[in-house]
Amino acid sequence: MFAKFLKVISVLLIVLSLNILNSNETNAATKVMWGMTELTLGQIGKVTVLADTDLVKFDGSGSLSVVRTLKKGEEYRVYNFKSQHNGLYGVGGGNFVAKNERVLYETPSKNKLAQLANAQKPASKEVSKPVASLKQEVDNGLAVIPGAPKFFQNCTEMREYYPHGVKKGHPAYAGKHDRDKDNWACER
Repeated sequence: MFAKFLKVISVLLIVLSLNILNSNETNAATKVMWGMTELTLGQIGKVTVLADTDLVKFDGSGSLSVVRTLKKGEEYRVYNFKSQHNGLYGVGGGNFVAKNERVLYETPSKNKLAQLANAQKPASKEVSKPVASLKQEVDNGLAVIPGAPKFFQNCTEMREYYPHGVKKGHPAYAGKHDRDKDNWACER
């Protein structure tokens, strides 16, 4: 009886371990790296330490006290900026780096911000359809192609994804692309 109990517990532990490993792999795939630093929501920029500089925080009297020394080459996320003391970059935990020639402040590119936004979207759990079925729906203006933009500047751009256009009600439908007002945008 005790042997059966141990076997059941062992199997449960193995299953639990596999689930934890799988969830860690899924989370690792959604990281957006920016230099040596992972870009996160709420981050407004990063500082790269060009020469050893102090990490500081406000003490009870409003003056700055040194927490530790940051080494040349290290990068830190910046979450806010304070104009006190000639400028302070907030790096989290109530800690700041002084704005000076010893640090380089950068903001993320639009491309990096777009990558972060896409990484934050929940993974689609849709079952993929056979290609012939998807092609038929695209031809009928019904299907939404995974990864396709929802907004297009003109019909030429839209036809790269939807060669026969889209019907009204489709996320990519826009009245400006439906010149004959028949509820079908960019049809041929």
